[in-house]
Amino acid sequence: MERKRNIWSRKGDGTVKLSVEQLLDIAQFSFVRMDGAWFMALAGKLGKETAWEMDVDAWTRFSYVFGKKIRKDIIPDPVWPESFLEMLEIFSKVLKIEGREVIVESDTITVRVTDCETQKAIAKAGIADCGIVTVQTYEGMIRGLFGKEMGVSVQHTKNLNQGDGCCEVILSRKPR
Repeated sequence: MERKRNIWSRKGDGTVKLSVEQLLDIAQFSFVRMDGAWFMALAGKLGKETAWEMDVDAWTRFSYVFGKKIRKDIIPDPVWPESFLEMLEIFSKVLKIEGREVIVESDTITVRVTDCETQKAIAKAGIADCGIVTVQTYEGMIRGLFGKEMGVSVQHTKNLNQGDGCCEVILSRKPR
């Protein structure tokens, strides 16, 4: 995606006009930075342990609602694994997770991420580890999209913030 040098322009009536790409860029930046600012403010007031607990709770709730929104507005009749992959594409766009490799083998999906705005912001701040909420985020999105009865095992096996070459998440559908 080519970036425009001037991210906004004024129309004759004084209003600001942004392209869809410019709005997305601002939204991605804002979402990640607000998440980090919220975490750091909470950690400053109540300590890192409490901030981590609250972060897990917030991402668990958010990801479930996100999955429900995708089901309601975009994928009304989800099918594993295709619909999860479509939702992951949307989620990755929202969070600006650009360096991503996805491998699908039967009912197992391996997601490897090497370029992620959230991880970069966390590494820069040096106060947290996005891996703390990874499993709950994937589980929440799946429950929201497929329903709470959907059985999927989620394992976070590698972590950029722990020195690995990528973040790796392995999802396996449990037999019914």
